[in-house]
Amino acid sequence: MRMNSRDSLKRICRILIIVTFIFILNSFSDNLIVNAEPKDDALKAVVNFLNAQKNCNLDDMIAHSEYLQKISNVKELYTMMCKKHPLEKAEITDISIVNENTALVSIESTYKDRIFIATSPVIKKDGQWKIIKGIPGSGYIQFSDKVDRDKNEHEVEKAIKNYSTALKSGDLVEIEKYIKFAPHISKAGLEEHFKAISEEKPFPQVTPLGIRILSDSFAIAQIEVKHEYFSTTQNHAVCKENGQWKVIFGHVLTNSAISKSDKPIEIK
Repeated sequence: MRMNSRDSLKRICRILIIVTFIFILNSFSDNLIVNAEPKDDALKAVVNFLNAQKNCNLDDMIAHSEYLQKISNVKELYTMMCKKHPLEKAEITDISIVNENTALVSIESTYKDRIFIATSPVIKKDGQWKIIKGIPGSGYIQFSDKVDRDKNEHEVEKAIKNYSTALKSGDLVEIEKYIKFAPHISKAGLEEHFKAISEEKPFPQVTPLGIRILSDSFAIAQIEVKHEYFSTTQNHAVCKENGQWKVIFGHVLTNSAISKSDKPIEIK
């Protein structure tokens, strides 16, 4: 009887271990699926937009994108863009998921007379992923209407100011309250980086010049960083997580063009 009891106990333990292992494995698989779906859906939206642009399918271009600037004639703008500068080919060089509602995509687009290189947000809005078009160059500044600002704009501005104050302290824990690391960024060495910034004299002045709210959880902010002898102005993606707005660190938004001739010089 004693041996039977031991055998029974061993069998029960083995069953519990197997069940636990299966549960962990299923949970891990579910997490992979959850993480994969946003990237697949965001990528699909970008591909659909680029295919529509190449085929000059205006309705599909509008369906899979949102224009940053507040304009009423997006269809006319896309029509002019398709006719004057038809897309020859496009390459998605990178796409990374920031969170379940936000992605960043880098695209190289080739036209007859120019090549565009851009990093743009892709956001989930009203249940649908859309690429954000019309990101201005770093030298362009669109000031926010300080009179007619909504609650989100005030919160984004406050988060950027709090980020600047946290930078001054050099405390990584405090800084991380107001920034979201881009997926490819390694945190190794960041503490030394932020410490060096905090010790800069005079301390750089960080100012949000323009804020554009695109959804309840995403915004684009034009941020000026003024050092003693120079200043920079860049477009940054800002996302909201757990009720807090955060600047996405390590992946600024870009939109640049270079001219393209019929006889490029290839360096091998």
